[in-house]
Amino acid sequence: MATRSVPIGLKLVICLMAVAAFLHCVEIAQAQPLGQTIQFESIQGDIWISGIPKSLSRLGPNAEVTVKIWFNRQLLGEGDSYRRRIAEFDSIPRSDLRARSVRSLKQESEKSFLLAKESLDDLRKNGLLTDFRRHWIVNGFSATTRLSAIERFKRIPGVSKIFVVGKTNTKKGDGELSTVEDRRNNSDFSFDPERWLHPWYTRALKADKVWSEFGVSGKGTLNIIHDFHFSKSPPMDKSKSPIVGFNFNNGTTNLCIRPESSSTRDLHGVMCAAIVCGRGSPDFGYEFGLAPSGEWAGVISSGEIESSVEWAIENAADTYSMSFSIPGLGEYRSHWRKILEHGAICGICFVSGAGNFAKTVKTPLQMRTPEDIPEVVFAAAGVHRNLSKTSFSSTGPVLWKTEHYDEGEVQKPEVCAFNHQLPVFFIDGTVRESAINGNSFAGPMFCGSIALMRSADPELHPWRIREIITSTASDIGSPGFDSSTGHGLINCYRAVKEVLRQKAIRDGKDPSRYQQELAKGQLDEDNYFAKLSSHLVVVNSGREAIGNGKTNLLEGDIIDRVEGAEVTSEGDWAGLIARSRGQSLKIKVIRGQKPIEIQVSAAKMRIRKVREVYAEPVFK
Repeated sequence: MATRSVPIGLKLVICLMAVAAFLHCVEIAQAQPLGQTIQFESIQGDIWISGIPKSLSRLGPNAEVTVKIWFNRQLLGEGDSYRRRIAEFDSIPRSDLRARSVRSLKQESEKSFLLAKESLDDLRKNGLLTDFRRHWIVNGFSATTRLSAIERFKRIPGVSKIFVVGKTNTKKGDGELSTVEDRRNNSDFSFDPERWLHPWYTRALKADKVWSEFGVSGKGTLNIIHDFHFSKSPPMDKSKSPIVGFNFNNGTTNLCIRPESSSTRDLHGVMCAAIVCGRGSPDFGYEFGLAPSGEWAGVISSGEIESSVEWAIENAADTYSMSFSIPGLGEYRSHWRKILEHGAICGICFVSGAGNFAKTVKTPLQMRTPEDIPEVVFAAAGVHRNLSKTSFSSTGPVLWKTEHYDEGEVQKPEVCAFNHQLPVFFIDGTVRESAINGNSFAGPMFCGSIALMRSADPELHPWRIREIITSTASDIGSPGFDSSTGHGLINCYRAVKEVLRQKAIRDGKDPSRYQQELAKGQLDEDNYFAKLSSHLVVVNSGREAIGNGKTNLLEGDIIDRVEGAEVTSEGDWAGLIARSRGQSLKIKVIRGQKPIEIQVSAAKMRIRKVREVYAEPVFK
């Protein structure tokens, strides 16, 4: 009987499969018992292709687009898998679950690409597959192709879903993918809560009470800040190690892509980091961070969320802060959500602000991606210091009705923090007490709070953190959950106390210290408001003074008294200016944390605009 010859290409595939299977068996045998790999799920149904956006279809069949491909074997196969499987994983320590999940994700990726290799090579040979990037966080890949070739991707073995998006290929840099040096338990820094002055929001969220009573200040945590530029700020350089991280846009470790400036826009990334875990220094005066003993690393990534999340997981990050908001992603929202669900199984808490679109967009679209993702992205809405909602802060609910996820209306946001008239430092080391606004900064407050919780118990799963921080928040809106402030204002003290109580029970220790006086640490609103006082802050002068600043007001000055009289409203200020008839005024201001008295000629005064805010004259 004649025998059929086996094509060389097929022989090669069979050999590769055999070698891969052998290596997988060796790796599993060395690393863990066979029964401890994480079971994967299969996505059911026919191969699905997302609709092609009109902006792309108008470009014609030869237009280049990016496709994001899912193979049918995924850690979480269906839209309801996350809620179902966290119950399965809840008893596994977080560090163990992360190691097992990463190993299993990578193994499944190798299997899928081995089966798909021949088809992928064929597409490459025909010029239909370029800028190819493999992903293991979602079992699949990204690539550039032509609109006319998308149907051919359905022939690749194992393909389940094809997302068509605008072209997002990244530049290939010469630098190797960096890792974050493990500085989590850096012995060179010992935080002393009595050493530095604390901004008001750390006390309003009761972070300082966590430091002093429990000795927990973020030590042992790594917090990833995803932004678009990180300024080389001297205060941060003095208070921390040099900025580290990775720029996935150009494949380098350069995170400072714009010249240094005093623009609050350019300080966005480094201020997000400072709110999470900024430290004090002799020249700086006070710390900004809720978790000052924590560490941080930055990532810049416009089109590579897969790679940046993989990088964060492999560096064993604890939190991942995303102070950005992307509208109109349509079905592509499912891809983002699956990445972050898998990332949460690997132990990362993803955090975002709720967005700043209440004045321009109606619900359920005010909260966008990533803050609209349920369960695994913790979104913080914003309030003024007097606990009223800021007018621009986005509200829920959000709507999930994509091909893969179909819950319908989903409650959002989770909690609220402060997002208005927050202090900021500048590259010259000076501080303006009331300068920046936006939910970009409420999100990092959420992140810093989680860093404290993770510092108290490193093995705490993300879903447990979400449960604790929402149940211990101080309800400041309508009773119960509401779509403006979520479950309430973050209460770091009560959250960490509950973490320590649960940890004591898990470790077989006495939890009574944390169970006594359960109401202790609740926000006392009467006492809180009694301590608030209204002050005027200069908002529209240049940062340059006339002379040495002793004869004029500077932007950021807090006005305390004018001619010995207290001034607490814009009306009071306007009246004083009018009655002075251009004469010289003695004005006591708080500048750079210090009270000073200046003599200002109302006739020559360049500044006539102030803003009434709740602020303390000096950080205490």
